[in-house]
Amino acid sequence: MEPTFIKEWLPVFVIGAVTVMIYMLFRILSTRVIRFILNKLPDDADQNIATALYKPGRLAIISGGIYLMVQAAPLDVPRIQTFVQHVMASCVIIAFHWVWYNFFSSTNYVFSFLTKKGKWSLDATLGNFISMCLRILVICFCIAAVVSFWGFDISGFVAGLSIGGLAVSLAAKDSLSNIIACCIIMLDHPFRIGDWIVCNEIEGAVESISFRSTNVRTLAQGLVNIPNSLIISTPIVNYSVRERRRIEMTVGVTYDTTSEQMKTLIEDLTEALKNHPQIINQDISVAFTDLADSSLNILIICHTYETNYAAYLKVREKVNLLVLDVLAKDGVSCAFPSRSIYVETLPREKK
Repeated sequence: MEPTFIKEWLPVFVIGAVTVMIYMLFRILSTRVIRFILNKLPDDADQNIATALYKPGRLAIISGGIYLMVQAAPLDVPRIQTFVQHVMASCVIIAFHWVWYNFFSSTNYVFSFLTKKGKWSLDATLGNFISMCLRILVICFCIAAVVSFWGFDISGFVAGLSIGGLAVSLAAKDSLSNIIACCIIMLDHPFRIGDWIVCNEIEGAVESISFRSTNVRTLAQGLVNIPNSLIISTPIVNYSVRERRRIEMTVGVTYDTTSEQMKTLIEDLTEALKNHPQIINQDISVAFTDLADSSLNILIICHTYETNYAAYLKVREKVNLLVLDVLAKDGVSCAFPSRSIYVETLPREKK
């Protein structure tokens, strides 16, 4: 009996021993082997991938070993054997999907590599959202695979997911439209956090972008929540991405200014703006435009590379001072609103 017993159970013991050896080697060498295979990747990628594989790999090794041991065991209880084999096979399926669940973490190297391979530029918010969606899909596929392996019909499960998804989408139509709009904003990048924009007649700095809305801080320090679906359907002016900023002003001089003085003044203003270090030496326009009621108007148009609002105000201040200096040098005075009254006859004095 003993030789027969050993002969019948020897494969089980061998499989068990091999499983234990593989399990121990996996625990010791998993990181090193992965580092050897993936030595062309960045230094932190091997450890990142090893962390994603470590726990699912141990589960798969133990489950696979028990599955083979039960299959090789000389037991006359087919129902128990079948049940244990199904449980262990389900664990292997779970381990496989567990690996992909870890890979689709927004902080995992594989997820970052796939997004860079597709030449996508993802913000943290959109990356987390895509990661969450992919993980939910992995869980659904895992449940479907396990249920199907046990012999159950998954058509009802799939139909239930479809009907449930339809019901949720109809009930949360506005929320879903805002989430989709958020993804479009993240991918298209019409603006970023900190940009100064004008959207739907609201002007201010972008403070945050969430799945539902974009928060804009106005000049009056009010915080406006603009739904994302409204943002992508209306024109957006992003002042932060412009390469230059326009300076436009009208200078009025008095009517006693002669034509020669006006010509000299225009030439001197043009030359002074061209020599100013913060003014772009192109597209400078200085022209005598109007004979107004109380002044002779000179239109000045120029541009500066300072797009920040505070820096722009400083440049505009310097331009104003420059204009005053040129006016003083040329002996021309600024005009101010005035009115002259001429009296033809004076009323007679009463005796």
